[in-house]
Amino acid sequence: MTWLTAPGRLMLGLLLFYTIGSLLIFGYLGLQLSDMSRRQIDQSLRSQENLFILQQDRTGLAGLRRSIEDELAADGRADLGYRVLDGTGRVVFEDGDLKLPPGLKARGAIQALSVVSPQGTALDARVLDFRLGGMTVFAARSSLDAQALKDSFFRVFVRVEGLVVLLGVTMSILVAHRFHARIEAFNRLARKIVKSGDLSSRMPVQGADEFATLALNVNAMLDRIDRLMQGVRQVSDNIAHDLRSPLTRLRADVEVALQQDDPATARATLERVLDELSGMQMTFNSLLSLGQAEAGGMRIKRTMLDLSAFLAEMVELYAYSAEERGLALESNIEEGLTIGGDRQLMAQVLSNLFDNALKYVPNGGRVRLSAGRRLHSVELVLEDNGPGIPPDMREKIFDRFTRVDPSRTLSGTGLGLALVRAFTELHGGSVTVGDSVLGGAAFVIVLPAPHLAGA
Repeated sequence: MTWLTAPGRLMLGLLLFYTIGSLLIFGYLGLQLSDMSRRQIDQSLRSQENLFILQQDRTGLAGLRRSIEDELAADGRADLGYRVLDGTGRVVFEDGDLKLPPGLKARGAIQALSVVSPQGTALDARVLDFRLGGMTVFAARSSLDAQALKDSFFRVFVRVEGLVVLLGVTMSILVAHRFHARIEAFNRLARKIVKSGDLSSRMPVQGADEFATLALNVNAMLDRIDRLMQGVRQVSDNIAHDLRSPLTRLRADVEVALQQDDPATARATLERVLDELSGMQMTFNSLLSLGQAEAGGMRIKRTMLDLSAFLAEMVELYAYSAEERGLALESNIEEGLTIGGDRQLMAQVLSNLFDNALKYVPNGGRVRLSAGRRLHSVELVLEDNGPGIPPDMREKIFDRFTRVDPSRTLSGTGLGLALVRAFTELHGGSVTVGDSVLGGAAFVIVLPAPHLAGA
């Protein structure tokens, strides 16, 4: 794992976050400590001012000197320094080990100055000046204790910062290692799938974090790809199966025609070849239309379609074919139904459903088309009393080349119901199949028609 990888950058980011965060916290605490120490010194000087004023008022200059001596005895001479000037600026007396600079001017406020310690070294101090009768008093207190406190705080800060950085490095390594391990598991699986082409492998799902969500989404994607690949293989097998018989017949007819020098036989052979080629062309045209519809590339010529009249025309169109097969074709169509749709595509939907019904319902059976409005939609139901569709096949029959007849002996391409679903979904509708009250199968198509709401 290098710094250029995502886990490496995450580790570096966490470490920087820990370090910068601790520096900001300790920096803020250091400033607060300095400010608190300054306020304590200033408060001490103000307290002395009040005390000196009180003593001078009671006992004069002698009382002031005794108060200064008491302060030196109580707090220590090393940290204090005093100077008293008369009205002409002459020094009346000085006391304390802190030596104030000569020519110090009164400012009427506390000021920070550099003073000289008894050892002759420079010290930072806070100096207060105030008027006392006709005199000016300077009181100085060194910041040595405050500086010692800050130095102690800095030493603590260095030790704690080291611990924080160590903890940050440890946490960063652990988090980055876990992050890297989860990503590497995904990479291993991806490489395995690429090398073997085996889509049955799945990402491990652990916990309920973002990685688990990613694993679930990747697994769902693999499931979808696996189903699509199985569908492609099934479609390929079905195409090969459906084309093998007509191609075999075409080859046999052509070979026989070539062996016979008979124009009538040749013409009959060409007519059979044309019929077979037309059937194969129809299959590929259906596949092309289905692919365009499922990919969203087919344009719908959407117009306001009088669905009631259109369904009546479809029933009338298939009435003769139903009569030829000995079937009773019934209808129960509500008046005034309209949808926004493509008349040609809806005609293909109904034609495929009628063709299936007429193909599978035995002689003497019944086929019924019903249509009525719902709240925001129109519902079409084409049902019969034929053999029905097994429950385990009701979802599969809408897939390409799927037939209820496994022997594939009945005529057809196995694309009709796939086209029904694709064209219905192009109109924003849905199609399902269930049991009919007549005893067979019932295909239910629901198409949106919001303009009929409340009608």
